[in-house]
Amino acid sequence: MIAETALPSKSGRIVLVPPSESDDEPFPALRSSDPETRRHLAFFPENFSVADARAMRLARAADPTVIPYNIHTLSATENTPAGTFVGETGLTHIETDYGRSCETGIVISPAFFRTGLATDALYTLLTNAFEDRKFHRVEFITAVDNLAMRAWLEKAGVTLEGTRRGFWYGAGPDGYTDVAMYGILEGEWATVKGRLDDQMKQRR
Repeated sequence: MIAETALPSKSGRIVLVPPSESDDEPFPALRSSDPETRRHLAFFPENFSVADARAMRLARAADPTVIPYNIHTLSATENTPAGTFVGETGLTHIETDYGRSCETGIVISPAFFRTGLATDALYTLLTNAFEDRKFHRVEFITAVDNLAMRAWLEKAGVTLEGTRRGFWYGAGPDGYTDVAMYGILEGEWATVKGRLDDQMKQRR
């Protein structure tokens, strides 16, 4: 399902936009070219074309359990013009029959690692999920050895709920990897939001 509007970040650095044809060309590099990304997301294909990006965009648009966003820079910097494609995020596995829950995650281009843009993007997305869409629960799933993502979640106060063994294709001896499950309930969002706010203030 395609979101109705774009979501500008509180910081003014990025904006979450509904996927469009203009992003089909830069999207494949995000999925297949970075070895660090593929190490933690081994189920990503080794080869991903512009045609694949278009097919994924159209499939997601027709799927009511997914609300995808691409991440663009909102303001220009010395090295990056406004409107640059940065990565992808969104809400997936949306469940409204038995409870208002969903899953989220993020993939950022390596050029923007450790810039705070991922925090901006997830802050913006989570605000929309809890405050606008009124979800009761948002879940993160990450590889157990993705220490950077796990540290980010724990610093933000997101609750570790457990692990699932052999849940994703990965680098384990049997070709699978364990994942860590994290979750935020609507009553916990204010605390997580405050911690993310503090992190963003430190970068200003």
